[in-house]
Amino acid sequence: MNAYERAVQRALVTTGHTNLTSRQLAALLDRHEEATPHAQHLQRLHPQHATTRDRLHAAGMTCAQIGLHDDGDPEFLDALLQELAHT
Repeated sequence: MNAYERAVQRALVTTGHTNLTSRQLAALLDRHEEATPHAQHLQRLHPQHATTRDRLHAAGMTCAQIGLHDDGDPEFLDALLQELAHT
């Protein structure tokens, strides 16, 4: 298992996404890849907010506008970005 896969596994545990099927995990990672640049841009625009969900709210945006599902995707994105920053 490489460093990225270990980071994904830790982020899944952190956010409670431990029972995803392979297809669900692949879809989640695809959404994460699509949303990451948007989330990073929002972080630059709204550094006073600690989470992607809060930054989206501050920008008047929805999760769907950056390619995420509302049911835990922003939290997974934050957890994975944090894990990747520590690798």
